[in-house]
Amino acid sequence: MKLTNTAFGLHWFRRDLRVAGNLALKENWQRHQGRVVGLFCFDSVFLSRDDFSHHRFAFFLNTLESLQKELRSQGSDLLVVDSLAQKTFPQLLKHFKAHGFNLNLVSWGRDYEPFARGRDGEVQKIMQGAGIETIETRDHLVLEPEEVFKEKPGEFYQVYSPFAKKWFAAAHSPEIQKRFKDQQPGLDYLEKLLAGESKKAFQLKWSDVVGKDFPFEDKLKEFKEKNQKQVNIPIPNGGSLEAYKALKDFSLRLKNYKEDRDVPAVNGTSHFSIYLKNGSLTSSQIIQYLKLNHMSFAVENSSARFLKEIVWREFYYHILYHRPDVEKQAFLEKYRKIKWPNDKKLFKHWCEGTTGFPLVDAGMRQLNTTGWMHNRVRMVVSSFLCKDLLIDWSWGENYFMKMLLDGDMAPNNGGWQWAASTGCDPQPYFRIFNPWLQSAKFDPDAEYIKKFVPELEDISAKEIHKPDGDRGQAYPDPIVDHASQKKWALKLYTS
Repeated sequence: MKLTNTAFGLHWFRRDLRVAGNLALKENWQRHQGRVVGLFCFDSVFLSRDDFSHHRFAFFLNTLESLQKELRSQGSDLLVVDSLAQKTFPQLLKHFKAHGFNLNLVSWGRDYEPFARGRDGEVQKIMQGAGIETIETRDHLVLEPEEVFKEKPGEFYQVYSPFAKKWFAAAHSPEIQKRFKDQQPGLDYLEKLLAGESKKAFQLKWSDVVGKDFPFEDKLKEFKEKNQKQVNIPIPNGGSLEAYKALKDFSLRLKNYKEDRDVPAVNGTSHFSIYLKNGSLTSSQIIQYLKLNHMSFAVENSSARFLKEIVWREFYYHILYHRPDVEKQAFLEKYRKIKWPNDKKLFKHWCEGTTGFPLVDAGMRQLNTTGWMHNRVRMVVSSFLCKDLLIDWSWGENYFMKMLLDGDMAPNNGGWQWAASTGCDPQPYFRIFNPWLQSAKFDPDAEYIKKFVPELEDISAKEIHKPDGDRGQAYPDPIVDHASQKKWALKLYTS
């Protein structure tokens, strides 16, 4: 039945691909007694970036498909269009007006990346010009960039520890505690959805507000079929229900997180990043579900250690917000003119995982075959690229974004600049990971290495971890000497 005259709402999905705990969607839903439809607009700029990843896009499309199915099962719908938001909305508004469909509210969750902020400002102006009310709410961050400053207003933190102390203190306030508690209904909904017990919550589908000559058609299936031709690794299922399953699973492993998090052969990390990237899961939901809302910065147990990793993510988002230039250049000005040798042959060995450094190669092969890499190994391979191979950190950052299913601009950029000593609160330039010591310490039995470097399956861990070890003829010799490259790196940073 066509909905004419009666007011309805539209939620513009971006990186908040979920129903549960989606505050902007919820307010829209409440204002219209469930008469809300969803819209997703593909940005041509996003699809043409030089760090675009067909694999990450495949997971993103899986996530969109999961959201679309969920909304349809709940009595709503999601329209996926191949059109910029700035072009889509004027056409939609014109269509609704011509056919008597009374759209009076558009909602969305805030984003903080440079491109997104510019786009959102343009859409806001379009809505104002058309007299359409908008709702824009905090979404994937617990504390927004305008909420954490030093004592002097507008002076943002550039070092993690004081930022984290301020974050933890703020998190104990009634206002922020309420942000965590507000996620409980969404978590309850996910539990019912998992059990197949949820009831329809929406009262409007796109077919109810589409007249003749509707200017758009759903492009999700077409995007999936076209992109799938470029995919050559397994792509996980996406969506908030998969994220919730991961949350439940990690809750059983959290007690060992502090000890297991640095051991790549052990399933000791959360694997939440892939869901956080697309907004199928948020930090507030994680904190509420795992009961981390009263943690203190001074505590050093597994729960507190894990929460501090969430705060690192927020820290990097705050940095990107206040210093959008870090997307293109080093945060620290003194390191912007480093003359990296940038040997393309060495870079190719690094990308392929054929450097002759077993832990580095295992990490890169894990990345290339699964779209993910263990965090400890990410630190080792990034340090190795910059300080052993003497290659510009931005090359590695770009490669990671092309290959990671969880590639996320703020934490990826922050992590790379941390490793390269060019970013905010970085490791000192003279701190250079020794790949041999790192592998011996964190993969003593070479279990992780052998999983991803099968040429070493029959080689003893002792030989694998020795710089001059006998690793057999099937495995390459080290492409550089760590000791001499370390000396060169120190000169590079101080010249």
